[in-house]
Amino acid sequence: MTLSAILVSASILRFLDPCTCVYQTDDPREGARLSAEPGYWPVPNGIVDPLAKTPTARVVHAVFRRQETPFPDYNPDSPSPLFKVNQVGYLPGAPKFAYVGAWLGPVFGAWKPRETENGEWKVANGIGWELVDAKTRKVVYASAERPVLRVHDDTTKEGVPFTGEETYEMNFSSVTNEGSYFVRIPGVGRSADFRIAASAAEEAFRVHMGGLYQKRCGIAKTEPYTHWTAGACHADVVRGRFAPDEGKLDPKAKWFDIIRDNTDWERGERLHLVGGWHDAADYDRRPQHLQIVNDLCAVYLMRPENFRDGQLAIPENANSIPDILDEAEWGLRHLLAGQQSDGGVGTWIETTAHPGPGNIAERDQMRYALSRPTRKSSLMYSASAALLARCHPSFRDKYLDSARRAWDFAMRERPQVAVFEVKRAKGRLFKRTETEKVVWTEDIELPTAYFVKAAVNLHALTGDAQFLEPVVRDLKRLTEAVGREGWNLPPLLFSGERAKGTPDSLVEFFRRWEKGKLNAAKGICSQVETAYAYRAPWWHPRQGWCHAMSFGHSHPLVRAQYLVAAHGFTGERRYLDAAAIALDFHNGCNPQGATLTSGLGAVYPIAFLDLPSYVDGIAEYVPGITPYRWTYALPQKAVEMVWGGDRKKASKWPIWRRWANLEGRTVAASEYTVWETIAPAASVTGYLVNPSVRTAPAEQRHPAKDLRELPGYWPLP
Repeated sequence: MTLSAILVSASILRFLDPCTCVYQTDDPREGARLSAEPGYWPVPNGIVDPLAKTPTARVVHAVFRRQETPFPDYNPDSPSPLFKVNQVGYLPGAPKFAYVGAWLGPVFGAWKPRETENGEWKVANGIGWELVDAKTRKVVYASAERPVLRVHDDTTKEGVPFTGEETYEMNFSSVTNEGSYFVRIPGVGRSADFRIAASAAEEAFRVHMGGLYQKRCGIAKTEPYTHWTAGACHADVVRGRFAPDEGKLDPKAKWFDIIRDNTDWERGERLHLVGGWHDAADYDRRPQHLQIVNDLCAVYLMRPENFRDGQLAIPENANSIPDILDEAEWGLRHLLAGQQSDGGVGTWIETTAHPGPGNIAERDQMRYALSRPTRKSSLMYSASAALLARCHPSFRDKYLDSARRAWDFAMRERPQVAVFEVKRAKGRLFKRTETEKVVWTEDIELPTAYFVKAAVNLHALTGDAQFLEPVVRDLKRLTEAVGREGWNLPPLLFSGERAKGTPDSLVEFFRRWEKGKLNAAKGICSQVETAYAYRAPWWHPRQGWCHAMSFGHSHPLVRAQYLVAAHGFTGERRYLDAAAIALDFHNGCNPQGATLTSGLGAVYPIAFLDLPSYVDGIAEYVPGITPYRWTYALPQKAVEMVWGGDRKKASKWPIWRRWANLEGRTVAASEYTVWETIAPAASVTGYLVNPSVRTAPAEQRHPAKDLRELPGYWPLP
């Protein structure tokens, strides 16, 4: 079937092996016809028209067909979607695994090799599988053993499988020569071509950092840096009174209401704040984005040789400053500009409601306000600004004094109490508006981690002991607190400071911190080896946290930040190898055989919750975005919109396949944030960059003109 035929008919035929195929269509009438076949299975491909009055899910209707004799149209030289490989490239010195397996819906279940002996894979002519040079077609590695069924697919306590597969693994870690290859199994088929390349991590790093550039606020995104162009936006902000999403507040109160009714929109101080990143699908700039600044600075300080000026496609790529630091600084520019004369820094820029799908960023009519400074927000800024100042002399000159003034504000001020007035609509028949008073109270204690972090960095920059004195006086409480709270703090929070050296007086504090992160990293190494057939850095199926997949928690490169931190502490190779395996999972070695980031590799997410992608007039969604993806539990809207409300039928959907992107109706799967999914991927891939291989950024690719051109449009269930 030709590409033009695919685009006209909106259908595609793929062979999994000589005797198994899948036919897919997005035509609901054709889907209704196929539903009578035994191998039929509807699959949400994640496209909802957000501008329609009654949007419905677009479903790819799939039917699997099996027969005893090979299909006449089968081509053994055509790559089979049974095979899952790293689509960006394996790192030469790292472990390398490819996988074969698929779930053929609830009727056929797991794909299995047809040729078996005593229930085991039959080896044909002494060859179990081969690694083939894609250019010369010469076999460079041949295994006499069949691919390994290393870990059997487990189930939940309700009996739901995690992949629905029998997944077989092929290990070619001993092959380190760079080049293009494919794996082949006699009688089954071959994979797509893939590379072994020292530059692979840097290529992935550029895509993830490009995602941050696409989410920059306050400037236009233009060519030659991207072909997904957009105008400047949201620079005009009013100084507000609301708090930066911390402290104690009546749980019934909503920050949107507080901002709306307690900001002097007409006479308030006007600010011009260029900088920061849009949080996610919408346009707010949040306190959590300081974590991005820390992640990028941390990996730079841990491995400065990995980074350079001219490495990325950004406007600052010729200013003699490593590009990763330019992007980190983008997360501080607007906060520096909004710093009060008394040193206080508000860190949340928010509006009065979620913007609708038709809101174009550069023409957004919603009003935005900057939060009041608190001791916590000022310390978070001070810690981040001082860390950036330690990275480069230019930023020392720009941010040191600002960081000191923010510290002084936090040390000087007392906890605040504020009373906000909120207007609420009352009554059903006779509607009226009443004003209620809402009390907000700032936290009494200074935030442990950022208090220490700011003190350490300011002391390192100035040599002034006054910054460490309040920490040392309260060291016992702070050390106990980091032991209790450390599990909930970012893995790389102190990695930059540790790389530069920490004060002798705080040895016990940092020992406690490192112990918690090392324990987590050891657990992740065990998970990679034993938890799932696809080597995933996620909790074992029977562990208590296994269900907590939503909002990006299960993303492999989010988890791999612990491995990066542990490698920085110890230098042990096992942590670096596990991080490389996590990268493989992210880049296609997973049940869906797709990368987890738009524009990365060959098969990637083609639709997700992203307002700019709805209204930019470009068919393909913005690249560099990493949606949350897995949810463990069934998204209710997917049950309604894909399975027609039949929860029993939908419940057969395996856990690692519950990728129901219905955009605004499945936020926990379909959205993302710059700090939860994009920046962790950038930090880990940056850490894995090979500094001995310096490649120039490739020419920015052009968007597809039709989503159906993209392989990710046609998922396997």
